Amino acid sequence: MNYSILDPKGQSNKTHIEMLVSSIPIPYYLGWPLVSFALLLISTLILMLFEKTFRYIEAFLIISVIIALEGTIISWAHNKIESFEDILISVVELPKEAIVETCRKQEADIFNDKEMILFAIIFILFVHITGIDYHAVSFDSSISFFIFKFTYYLAVYLEGAGLYILIMTAFAVHKIGVLPLRIDALYSDFHAIGLLYSKFTICAASVYVIWGFFHIIVPPQFSSLQMILWFLSFAFLLFAYFILPQYSIHRMMISTKKEKIERFSSQLRAAMDGSFEVPTDQNISNLKDIFIVQDKLNKMCEWPFGTNELLYITLIIIIPFVIVLLEIALGIIK
Repeated sequence: MNYSILDPKGQSNKTHIEMLVSSIPIPYYLGWPLVSFALLLISTLILMLFEKTFRYIEAFLIISVIIALEGTIISWAHNKIESFEDILISVVELPKEAIVETCRKQEADIFNDKEMILFAIIFILFVHITGIDYHAVSFDSSISFFIFKFTYYLAVYLEGAGLYILIMTAFAVHKIGVLPLRIDALYSDFHAIGLLYSKFTICAASVYVIWGFFHIIVPPQFSSLQMILWFLSFAFLLFAYFILPQYSIHRMMISTKKEKIERFSSQLRAAMDGSFEVPTDQNISNLKDIFIVQDKLNKMCEWPFGTNELLYITLIIIIPFVIVLLEIALGIIK
């Protein structure tokens, strides 16, 4: 049974961001791209009618891409979070009913609509108070200025909602590490957690990079130290978001590996004693197989993510540094 967007009574538990596009008879992942495309068309029409020019059309285009991406990621994350249930059943030593209840509670916390709205509004206020929303753009018509600010703050609102989901997901992943674990859990089960979590991080980093292009195009760009520090600080936050919550799972994997090695050591000693007492070809062959298994246990990874996931995250986070450096260099040249 799918519990991804259902409450215990089987009723719809979609967030307001999902419900805004759920009435459109298309797949969920096309809802927000369609809305953002409509906003881009409206913006283009307003620029054409009231500005008689397509100045800042690139900014409107990037904002539309951000809106489409952020809205789609939130909907995708809500549909994808159900994967944690199957994974936890494989690694946690609890009754299935207790695991299902835990997953439902985690989902309710992550996609708490009221708290998400409040957090997004506070995030908008923070952006405004710190002056991050200041843009040195001018329009001949107040309508053009309004549509620019409306689409911008919609993108910021969705970013705040997405940031709330990221924070709550990080707490949920951290809590997995304190649950009782199954000694027979496989590395692939733990890696599935890291793989899913890395997808969340890649989605967040992709939005972050696109915001970087927006700030390059729209004045005042990266002309102030405040803006540069604000932008680059997110790179460190994203990397910390990827690593720190999974540290508890890392400790869980170390504990599992240690217990497996201890159990295996007793079997190894018994096999060695048997081989010395009765050195038959079969016993020698079994002992060789046991040594192979022991070598695999010693080499078993202790983190829930692989080198590829770490490389992807690192590259995506490095890109903004390059963007800012190029912007600063071009500003010095000019």
